[in-house]
Amino acid sequence: MTDRTAQILESVIQEFINTGEPVSSGLLYDRYDFGIKPAMIRLELDALEELGYLEQPHHSAGRVPTDRGYEFFAARLLEAARAANNARRNELRELIEERALSDLSSELSAQLGLLSICADLTREAVYKAGLQHLVDHLDWQDATGIRSVIRDFEEVDGRIPRAAAKLVPAEGPQIFIGKKSPVTTSENLSVIGGSYQIDDATVSIFAIGPKRMDYKKVIRILKNI
Repeated sequence: MTDRTAQILESVIQEFINTGEPVSSGLLYDRYDFGIKPAMIRLELDALEELGYLEQPHHSAGRVPTDRGYEFFAARLLEAARAANNARRNELRELIEERALSDLSSELSAQLGLLSICADLTREAVYKAGLQHLVDHLDWQDATGIRSVIRDFEEVDGRIPRAAAKLVPAEGPQIFIGKKSPVTTSENLSVIGGSYQIDDATVSIFAIGPKRMDYKKVIRILKNI
């Protein structure tokens, strides 16, 4: 994929995250300078759709990201985060060291506007906060979707050990889209998780939200813990 094509794909996904509306070539032309005309942007969007990164929900409508598109977007964000050399300690690190994980879970949920889970597997303690944030930000389609999210919240404690095993501290935050998540089963959710060694404890932190979550913000905060 060329740099320009990648930039167009990232722009489509970011616009959809911001608005929840299908993104057209005209909108991209008005808001971004890719150095090409709308007709060429349409050809790029057609190619991205054929590759499985975008889809067109309605005829003559704009495009929306597929799970593959979200995964590409998330991978690019993680790559940028890993390349950045952040030497300063984040205030959340102090929260882990000086306050209970239950406080940290509530603090993260308030900052991110998502469901937050903090787990100390050494002490077999799991803390959750922010179900209301998750409910408020989801685009509910039907009762089945509601039930799957509620079931995930009720059963997530038992899934944490298996999910935590997939996290590698040296790699920083990791992202799981839809059904690839080891924490949730709902296809409507995305999960970003990180593993941290604090004194004698291994702490796993997960942020759970809609696929249209603000990935950049979540990665930045978890990266700096």
